[in-house]
Amino acid sequence: MAAVLVGGKVCTPEGILEPGVVLIEGENISAVAHERQLQPPPGVEIVDAAGSWVLPGFIDVHIHGLLGHDCMGLGLADVIRGLPAFGVTAFMATTVTRPAVEIDALIPQMAAVLADPPSGARCLGIHVEGPHLSPKRPGMANPEWFLPLSCAELDRFQELAAGSVSMLTFAPEEGAAMETMPYLVENDVVPVIGHSDADFELVERAVALGLSQATHTFNAMSPLHHRAPGVAGAVMALPQIVAQLIGDGHHVHAGAMKVLLNAKGVEGTCLISDAAPFAGLPAGEYRWGEYRVLVDGETSRLADGTLAGAHALLDSGFRNLINLIGLNPAEASQCASTVPAKSVGFGDRKGQLLPGYDADIAVLDADFWPQLTIVEGDVVWRAHA
Repeated sequence: MAAVLVGGKVCTPEGILEPGVVLIEGENISAVAHERQLQPPPGVEIVDAAGSWVLPGFIDVHIHGLLGHDCMGLGLADVIRGLPAFGVTAFMATTVTRPAVEIDALIPQMAAVLADPPSGARCLGIHVEGPHLSPKRPGMANPEWFLPLSCAELDRFQELAAGSVSMLTFAPEEGAAMETMPYLVENDVVPVIGHSDADFELVERAVALGLSQATHTFNAMSPLHHRAPGVAGAVMALPQIVAQLIGDGHHVHAGAMKVLLNAKGVEGTCLISDAAPFAGLPAGEYRWGEYRVLVDGETSRLADGTLAGAHALLDSGFRNLINLIGLNPAEASQCASTVPAKSVGFGDRKGQLLPGYDADIAVLDADFWPQLTIVEGDVVWRAHA
């Protein structure tokens, strides 16, 4: 594709260009400038973005599905197709704890989709969230299916996934997780603490071994107490840890979101959706594998009230960062695009509007609702198309 976006408010690392120009050649951005500094070359398609925000596409490193489609299995293909409608251009396909026999069947299906993906958002790899978790902090997961983490267990998952596992959430206090962490790093798998009851000191030791991210901060982890800071306190105190944040306004109170952002800054906060496979569907009762989930239109919960993933997608969290928390669009963009890209090793090609970077672009209207999504130079979704 050779195209140029003109007239919009273009969000760059140096600030907002208004009106700005983004020139796309092939799969990459070739130029970004103020309109007075760059005229569209002849023969390229002109995309009028007047009155819109032009942002790096959103990157969701923790999502389980949407609109009735589950990342865990062949439904991943429909997730890839569906995410651009929410401004998402790249993501990590995230699993949940299931019985071992189901994991053994479903992860190869994910690998088959990734071997020949459809047009849509780019899947950057598989994020394994469970079964290597703490029974003290299970969230919605069934502890009966938990397994200890080990080097052999990672090898097993990679064999099932044809080498596509790129992130792994685990409780470092369980089994041989601490001894396994260097093996994760050696194999280019991002170590993520989550569903953990670890104390502050153990998290410090884990960071020294390569721990770099925390799953859905505040949820399913030992909380902050002034005499026992727990995982939550460690996430806020240790700069090496990128804090995932569900921005739906239900998993984390707006006040706690502000506390986290004050502690980590936007450069240490990674907005995620944690969207469940029925995110975006009407209220009702749904099945998520063996789990029965009740959706009320805003949240999804087990029968006992436990939150079961989120009902909102990443664009909703982005709007909440602006409208609830008071971030400006450039700051919110760092949380939704730049930090996620860097946190999973794609910071040199995704997450920013810069020459040479992948042409992953979300065009939003004045109220920050997606209007156009471009993935690696191709328009993959338009509003009302």
